[in-house]
Amino acid sequence: MQNKLIPILVLSVIMLGVDVNQTSINFSTAYGQEDNSQRKTKKTGSMTEKVAKKLGEAQELIDSEQLDEGVEILNSILEFKKLSPYERGQVNYFFAYVRYLKGDSRGAITYYKRVVADPNVPDGLIQASKFTIAQLYFQLEEYANVIAAVDSLLVEQPNRTDLYILKGTAMYQQKKYREMIPIIQKGISIAEEANAFRVESLEKAVKETASKYRVKYDRDTTDSITLALLVKSKLQEDLADTRKSTDKYTEIEEAIKSIEADAANLAKGPTRENWWLLLRAAYFELEEMDKVKEILERLVVEWSKKEYWTQLSAFYGQDKQEKEQMAAYQTAYHEGFLEKSSEFVQMAQLYLSVEAPYEAAKLLQKAIDEDKVDKEVKNWKILAQAWFLSGYDEPAIVALREAAKLSDDGELDIRLARSLNNIADYEGCTNSAKTAIQKGDLKRLDESYITLGMCQFEVADFEGAKDAFANAKIDADLRNDQALKDCAAAENMGLEELLVTMETQRAFREMNKEIEGKVISCSTPSSVKTVANWQKFLEKEVERVTMLENQRKALEEILASNESNALTF
Repeated sequence: MQNKLIPILVLSVIMLGVDVNQTSINFSTAYGQEDNSQRKTKKTGSMTEKVAKKLGEAQELIDSEQLDEGVEILNSILEFKKLSPYERGQVNYFFAYVRYLKGDSRGAITYYKRVVADPNVPDGLIQASKFTIAQLYFQLEEYANVIAAVDSLLVEQPNRTDLYILKGTAMYQQKKYREMIPIIQKGISIAEEANAFRVESLEKAVKETASKYRVKYDRDTTDSITLALLVKSKLQEDLADTRKSTDKYTEIEEAIKSIEADAANLAKGPTRENWWLLLRAAYFELEEMDKVKEILERLVVEWSKKEYWTQLSAFYGQDKQEKEQMAAYQTAYHEGFLEKSSEFVQMAQLYLSVEAPYEAAKLLQKAIDEDKVDKEVKNWKILAQAWFLSGYDEPAIVALREAAKLSDDGELDIRLARSLNNIADYEGCTNSAKTAIQKGDLKRLDESYITLGMCQFEVADFEGAKDAFANAKIDADLRNDQALKDCAAAENMGLEELLVTMETQRAFREMNKEIEGKVISCSTPSSVKTVANWQKFLEKEVERVTMLENQRKALEEILASNESNALTF
């Protein structure tokens, strides 16, 4: 029990990850973080052997959870005739601790205040009591009292980082987001200044590397971590343009490793992750998303976590920084942070957005093969798209076929049919087109029948093709009629008037005559003309094939007749 901690309230907002600085409450004197900037010398109190012995007995009882028995000994000490202020302060400190263990935070505060109120108690005990009072007020959610207690400590210890963080956390709970930001920043600055020499050396190294590789940057506004990232980006570009077998390539590789280490070490230091999370939370509440992004850029360098990389990627996406968005999410992938099916799909879509379809296809194919991505229609479609854009038709068709199997309508089947047609698999095209039409719910039935007819034509199923084009014409004509009606309505004309006007204007154009009034132009489906062309072509092809077939038969008959005559002779 001697090392029990105050169970300080943890902020309930999940995104914060903020935990108040905790300190031990025990029977040894706690001084917190030392700050001698404004400490006044005060003589340390002494303790008689008799009092020390009794306090030891009380401590043993309290450690063994015999709190009431411990209190009896503490009360007996107060009955001593000659009790020094220091000894009385220690007894009150013990009483406060017992109250805390009993869950009586207010009672504990009362006793700690008695310690603080005695001017003869040593500074260390007073400061420890004040800090504990502040913590207990936080537990009671009395944030104004927390701030008052911290301010009292800051008068004598203005360079204690933990005090600024505790104060800023209390202000956050009061929703004083704007006011708390400089408080947290002050705490961070104090911690960083204590580490100034190390940082100065690292900054110098980064600037020297930037100069060596001629990295351009704004010397007034670019911080060292950002500069390190700029240098790394420039080095990676140089590496891509350098032959692997050269000394220059090795030199740049080493420079990249060095600048990465410098960037990581620049971010590391006396600051803690939850301090930056407090700042992020405040800026988020103030809707200052650029500042939130800046905090995330700091967090990912020293505390590389999935949530930081994915959030940072999202911010880059909102700001149209596609390359940075891709790089952040890619880092999360390479770090092994991606686990959900949707996350791998998102990674693939980002690759597609930056025109890297092959990378998208490889990643998604691997994730599907390893059962990390749900085998559902939308994911198969994305994989098919990635392979098609990469120029790999066969794996694309495999993915599209899987998607089509799972789809209730015929859209994916007709897409599959067209893909099979492109690679001259006309039997497969015919089967898929028939399946698509059978499933129905097609956006363009006319075009679907055209696809079927084309593939049937290629396998010499002329009757089937003829029927397919006839069905295509039915739907195409219906679409054409509707398009003309819509056009007539848009032009505020009757259908007959529209047709006459369009025909007249067509005749004028053919005669190179000037058209008076508004030129009418209606958007009609191209499938009408496509079907007509295919029907004409099919008719001629059937005639040609029929003629060739008749010629073949005639030739066979002649050959057979000649052979018969020869045998007779």
